Amino acid sequence: MHAFLDSGVPKNSSQYTTLVMIHGYAWHAAIFRKLLPFAGTYNARIVLLNRRDYPGSRPYSEDEVALLRPIEGDGGERETCDNLWAFMRARALELYDWVATSVNDGKICAFDPTTGTGGVIVAGWSLGTIWITALLANGDLATSVNGVDLRNIIRRAVLYDPPYQVLGYQAKSENPRFDTSLGPDEMLEAFNIWVSGYYAHGQTPEEIEYRAPLKEPSPTLRRLTPQDCNAVTYDEPAKPGGSDYMLVGAGIEYGLFKRLHDAAFYPAHDMWRPTEVRYVWCDRSVSDAWWGAWRLREEMDEAKKMGKHMHPVTIYRIRQANHFAHWDDPQSALDALIGPAGGDKVDQSATRVSPRMSKL
Repeated sequence: MHAFLDSGVPKNSSQYTTLVMIHGYAWHAAIFRKLLPFAGTYNARIVLLNRRDYPGSRPYSEDEVALLRPIEGDGGERETCDNLWAFMRARALELYDWVATSVNDGKICAFDPTTGTGGVIVAGWSLGTIWITALLANGDLATSVNGVDLRNIIRRAVLYDPPYQVLGYQAKSENPRFDTSLGPDEMLEAFNIWVSGYYAHGQTPEEIEYRAPLKEPSPTLRRLTPQDCNAVTYDEPAKPGGSDYMLVGAGIEYGLFKRLHDAAFYPAHDMWRPTEVRYVWCDRSVSDAWWGAWRLREEMDEAKKMGKHMHPVTIYRIRQANHFAHWDDPQSALDALIGPAGGDKVDQSATRVSPRMSKL
């Protein structure tokens, strides 16, 4: 992983929190750059990571890419599932290694529970959410990474507006990414317009808007200059044969995302017990993200009724925000990502809204 942009140490601060952002599908770390000017306001250092295969980061090797390819024949399905798990376990270890190296280099402060400062908040946006479920699912690797026990460093893991597919849920989708009638370039153009729109959803699944974004505000992509668009997107991993394209297809077909979800939220041994898991959703985002929040609430309610232990999750809603809150309304995004935990965590399904989140 590559630190594409870094806000640096906040002015006049020796004890700050580090927010690490992990990007999604076809949009790389520069899409978070509007967060950086506000870092000092939150006494935070904000680091924007590019995942492997994206600008500045190391490409995957052929052996690594091979783990994403389905295997045919007897035992092929099981071997494919094992390979996909190994692929994401390696990604979790890369993320652990980046954090531990930053701690050893003095770039990350230790967490001080008396002041609530220091430590790391790791947030994965959209497809990047599976780097968070992988982080949580592989806690056995986190106890000693380069001599650092990451359980004492990572204070919060954030799932930021993920589509339901990457959490292993089932629902209806109109995502152009899955429209086989479109060519590769058509698919990416349609996907980027669709995913950056604002949608007027109701309060129930019957009132979800799947395809028609509002005219105002217009889709974020429509308001980007050509220079901005070139600076924040990178298509190659998202095209057929690309690593993200293969990961999404295989992750859904072979149940990888559901397996990561279950290992993250229902661990046999909760290695991340002290770590807050926060789910941030944007209520004018695409239908796939709306369904993600809805399914999570259902799951949390069901787990509570059944007396099933689930790692506690706090849910934060950014009102009037689309999937690109970090670009269109960066302060509201930061309130949700880095703001203090609010309210009683016993009511895990409560939606918590800060004043700035309600401003639009």
